[in-house]
Amino acid sequence: MTGPSPTTQVRALVQAGALDQAAAAAADLITEAFGRPVAGVELTLDEYSLNSVSGRVRFADGDLLFFKFHSEEGEEANVSEYYRAQLLADAGLPVELPLHLAGQPGRQIALYELRTEPRMADVCAGLERGDGRLPAGLAAARRALDRVTGEVALRTLRPGQAGSSPAIHQLFWRRLTDEAGRFPGGRYRAWYLNDPAYAGLADRRFVVNGVEYAQTLAEIAATAARLLDPAVLATGPAVTAHGDDHQGNLWVLSRPGGPELRLFDPAFAGSDLPALLAPVKATYHNVFAHPFWLYHPAEAARRINVQVAMGDGVIEVSHDAGLPPLRQDIADSIAGLVWAPLLRELARRGQLPPDWRATVRAALACCPLLVTSLLAAQRPEPIRYLGLACTVMAGSEPVDGEDAVSRLLDVVSPA
Repeated sequence: MTGPSPTTQVRALVQAGALDQAAAAAADLITEAFGRPVAGVELTLDEYSLNSVSGRVRFADGDLLFFKFHSEEGEEANVSEYYRAQLLADAGLPVELPLHLAGQPGRQIALYELRTEPRMADVCAGLERGDGRLPAGLAAARRALDRVTGEVALRTLRPGQAGSSPAIHQLFWRRLTDEAGRFPGGRYRAWYLNDPAYAGLADRRFVVNGVEYAQTLAEIAATAARLLDPAVLATGPAVTAHGDDHQGNLWVLSRPGGPELRLFDPAFAGSDLPALLAPVKATYHNVFAHPFWLYHPAEAARRINVQVAMGDGVIEVSHDAGLPPLRQDIADSIAGLVWAPLLRELARRGQLPPDWRATVRAALACCPLLVTSLLAAQRPEPIRYLGLACTVMAGSEPVDGEDAVSRLLDVVSPA
């Protein structure tokens, strides 16, 4: 394939604000992919779909469905199969099964039953704006999903295979490297190394709310490129998992017995996900990507007090974001029901790598750093520094003291 894929072109039009063109292009793509004339497309526009396009499609016969596809630069060379929902369902995970699939690389689209229920991300954002916690029923649904996710991970845990390169690497290592697998490349080079502002930040040490961190941004990125290399992770333990199960990919369904959470958009699912990567996206985005600084930077600038002081080789960032009770409840759930049993079992089998904590940190740091440019001009300057500080908090151990990330890792550590 030469040039941007059709799905990448649609996403680029959305990001450029050319929404009418994007809708028309999506309609043409869906018509071609499924052989069904499209009467119209209505795009979903929200902050959580940073690397995907979704919306409603009305076919000429009156059928109204939900569509979604994931697309980013360079992925066509690395991803051969998306939307493995049946595999997850067979493993026992509650997942929305698509009604129709188009699987050609660069043209991969899933069509789902149209739902009017909210996503978990929207529900939580509304609660957090009111300083609320998860209602009892929703908290129970959150724990139920984490429990089954942890159980499936343990039940499917197996040794990895040399040469295995699951699609989940698109979310981490492939965003750090070029098409030949050389670091630095990909989004890291495009968003940071090509930005003159980053040169003055990459090698400075961060002190965040009085806690000094051992690694710089440049060191964190280089460590991630080394530890998250698919060749390194391929021979480690693997599990069956969704892999991108942040709350933007969860429907909140009303049921007589209380809410039920259901996964959708399994673009990176598989039976061969590196065990230490599988829970990372849910952990970071559901717990640490708050309050609002990653997805709602303008709102974050109004809500969060951020102070920045530049010293000799040091950046001091003070903020009052904290970890709200709602996010702490989610942290406790995923820590106790997913991470802790998984790490204990790996340790029991003698399969827990000695550098597991550094590997998990490397992947956590990739979540904010590589999902969107933290230095983008539309992000208010204090929120740029807050985003970089949060990346360092994820990727580096503190020199002394502790924070929310180190506390979670301490809690789940089997040693």
